Amino acid sequence: MRSHRWRSVSPESRTVFGLLAKEFATLDRKYANSLPDLRSATTLLIGADYSGEDGKAPYRVYSLLLTSMDAWAGWEPKRLQIREEYFSDSRRISFKKLSDRQRSRSLLPILTAANSLDGLVFSLAINKQCPSVFAARPPLDLGNPQFAAFRKWKPNVLEKAFLILHISGLLVAGLAEPGQDLLWFTDQDPIAANDQRVCELTQLFTWISSFYLTFDMKHCRCGTSRCDSGTLQIEDLLAIPDLVAGALSEQLTVRANDPAELTGVFWMHRGDFSEKTRNITWWLSDASQPLKRLVCVVDPNQNGSAHLLSWYHFHNQEPIAEQLD
Repeated sequence: MRSHRWRSVSPESRTVFGLLAKEFATLDRKYANSLPDLRSATTLLIGADYSGEDGKAPYRVYSLLLTSMDAWAGWEPKRLQIREEYFSDSRRISFKKLSDRQRSRSLLPILTAANSLDGLVFSLAINKQCPSVFAARPPLDLGNPQFAAFRKWKPNVLEKAFLILHISGLLVAGLAEPGQDLLWFTDQDPIAANDQRVCELTQLFTWISSFYLTFDMKHCRCGTSRCDSGTLQIEDLLAIPDLVAGALSEQLTVRANDPAELTGVFWMHRGDFSEKTRNITWWLSDASQPLKRLVCVVDPNQNGSAHLLSWYHFHNQEPIAEQLD
């Protein structure tokens, strides 16, 4: 009998995070190799990026890349080769700047290189019309002296940090093993705007992950692209969730005016996509690679008081019949 890759995680059942945990467990049970096997890794890496925060976008998109240090070392020669072949300087790869010729030419090579990463790209898109996923706003009792440092955070920034760290904690609790190290990176976003903010973010991650973890990790560290050694390793790691989040945000914006009967359709191609979104979307749907892809879209229910989750699984296997009970 095959070994499952998702460890049982039990957040509150009637929350978005409880529904996410249930779906990950179901996916792992029904489809072999639908999730990465990171159990032998000594160090896990998470890169997080975001899109849809401007006023025109109907969804906020949070994308995370979870992989291992060993996998990162394996893609390093490919990454350096792409840098040497396509770039004349140290410019960053990002969705918003793909109109730049060098960045545009590097898009397909960098996505192809990322295919070889053993890991998972998971994206959560939340409709801005949804109620908060947290029972209280802000999601932290700022009257508690222990949390005094977070009184300086803007409420929307604190809620964003909570959301992305809850997703990260859930993924780590489900896919990690006891004793592994964890390195967590984000770009220079308001949730990690300076060194003090990064220290506070690390403290938040420790608290939030303890809600999910049933075992002890070794060391957990948070950082930003400012931690890069000058080789752009972290920048290029963060480029993967950046590209995915940008393409998903464009798709969700473009389809916002579609008729009701097309609600929930994940478009692989349509004429009103930009070329960069077409390329990233086709890449995202490739189920044959070591890097797994999952997308979850959260919308409000009919009266706007709760959340409806739509999952998009990219896999190329029939369900395992004996495990469908």
